[in-house]
Amino acid sequence: MRPLFVLVLLALILAAPLAGAEGPALRFEPYTFQARDGRSTEAELGTFSVPVRHGRPQGPRLTLRFVRFPATGKARSAAPIVYLAGGPGGSGIDAAGGPRYDLFLALRELGDVIALDQRGTGQSEPERKALERTWSVPVDEPMDAARLDAALRQALADAGPAWAAAGVDVGAFNTVENAEDLESLRQALGVPRLRLWSISYGTHLALAYLRRHAAQVERAVLAGIEGPDDTWKSPAQAEALLARWETRLAARGQPDLRARLKRVLDPLKAAPRRVTFRDPRTGAEAVWMATAFDVQCVAFESMRGPDRFPRFVELLGALEAGGFEHMAPLVQDLRGGTFSMMSMAMDAASGMSPARRARITREAKTALLGSAVNAGSPESAWVPGVEDLGDAFRAPVRARTPVLLISGTLDGRTPVDNAEALRPGLPRSVHLVLEGAGHDGLFQGDPRILERIRAFFRGDRLRDERLQLPDPEAPRPPPK
Repeated sequence: MRPLFVLVLLALILAAPLAGAEGPALRFEPYTFQARDGRSTEAELGTFSVPVRHGRPQGPRLTLRFVRFPATGKARSAAPIVYLAGGPGGSGIDAAGGPRYDLFLALRELGDVIALDQRGTGQSEPERKALERTWSVPVDEPMDAARLDAALRQALADAGPAWAAAGVDVGAFNTVENAEDLESLRQALGVPRLRLWSISYGTHLALAYLRRHAAQVERAVLAGIEGPDDTWKSPAQAEALLARWETRLAARGQPDLRARLKRVLDPLKAAPRRVTFRDPRTGAEAVWMATAFDVQCVAFESMRGPDRFPRFVELLGALEAGGFEHMAPLVQDLRGGTFSMMSMAMDAASGMSPARRARITREAKTALLGSAVNAGSPESAWVPGVEDLGDAFRAPVRARTPVLLISGTLDGRTPVDNAEALRPGLPRSVHLVLEGAGHDGLFQGDPRILERIRAFFRGDRLRDERLQLPDPEAPRPPPK
């Protein structure tokens, strides 16, 4: 029998990391999580490190953080549910404190729920504020897609030296590296598999992880799907959504949406309109050179969901009557803002295939909103250090993992067609289509959505389904 001290020493040696090894060591600390509405719950703040470039494990590293909401009851041994935020650039931790707070708490009955801050977001490194830069196009100058692209491209070129001086490897901010961060998290947690819960860009990331590590995914929920080649939006899909809105509005006595919009756009395409307005930020009189591109951009942004588009229809009525000053308060956000390096680099690296580029170019020539559906979308050549991930990254994903796809029929960002295009490669997928849901109502627009997600994560067999969500604009019956 070995002496006791030998056994203890051997245990310590086996438990310690090897000299020079750089594994994803994980640290937890107690954390009182505060929701934005003032409610709080006890959770844990997790910290681990990843290589800046996973292909260079001995190189520089980043510290990433997440909040873990511990499982309740008998679910403590289940595969953790990892929430992947959208954007790119969204913070998973911040998302947990907003309208989805109750969903995070409810899903604890099925396992640990983890709100991850991806690299360059929230509490993870590098700090987001250090990565932000501003851009602008003067409001008293006409703007079109080319003018916007030139302004963003210049701002990105100007930011490059500052990011390099801060030691930021811009080229390391792409969805492949992000997916490997997720794999590092799984390894650090010491679990064989994860369950993924994602929305918008988070689905783009989830699909990249699924392509590379399908055996490590027990189940995945993808809501508002951005497929591997969906980063750049389709003008024809936006046109189809306008047609659906036209039908919806006509049923309420507001016909001819697209004809009305065309009547506003056509004169602006011929010549910009000089609009004098009172700047709400300074109180001073200002001039805006209104263009068709401005109106197209506002229209497309409004198509995010049914909570926004009716306000655009009201604005359209004012524009038809010549009241462009009613749109002027939106001008500053149209003509300038702040971008994050993480967001720009991620989207630029994902890029688009030659076939999709040709399709978008063709569709933009005839679609009512034209190229505005991709206003501000960066090319890889614009961002110093970024390389396009290539067509292998954008190829269809093939996996036998159970996947729940969730889409909204009034989602102007990630249409139903995106999810359907994935299904040949995901034979164990089911599709939950939410009639009347926009991009921001794919989880909390109806309590039945949470019921379906719970059932799916429990392993219940679901089927393709269409749920009619309540119409917030429909007249309500009088109380009895």
